[in-house]
Amino acid sequence: MDGPTEAEHAGRAAVRRQAQGMNHHEAAKAFHRLAARADSPAPEDIGEPSAEPDGGRRAAELAEWERVVDQLAGHAGTYDVESDPYVQGERAAADES
Repeated sequence: MDGPTEAEHAGRAAVRRQAQGMNHHEAAKAFHRLAARADSPAPEDIGEPSAEPDGGRRAAELAEWERVVDQLAGHAGTYDVESDPYVQGERAAADES
């Protein structure tokens, strides 16, 4: 496979929309709430096709929340997709292709 699936893209985009304007505490709470859901894959099962009947969307959401939480841990501000270096890198790569 060449890259993320449509389901994974959709999961990441959904997290970014939800995280917009959240501070570190709020984003961490959202991550833990999602991770605690019964339908979330266990960390050791992520990547196993049988653990991802949704095409990997939930695993991508968990990974994106974790990334956002880590990013917000470094400053006291709120999440802004327009200033997220990872998102900007994705956009630049998409523009080049």
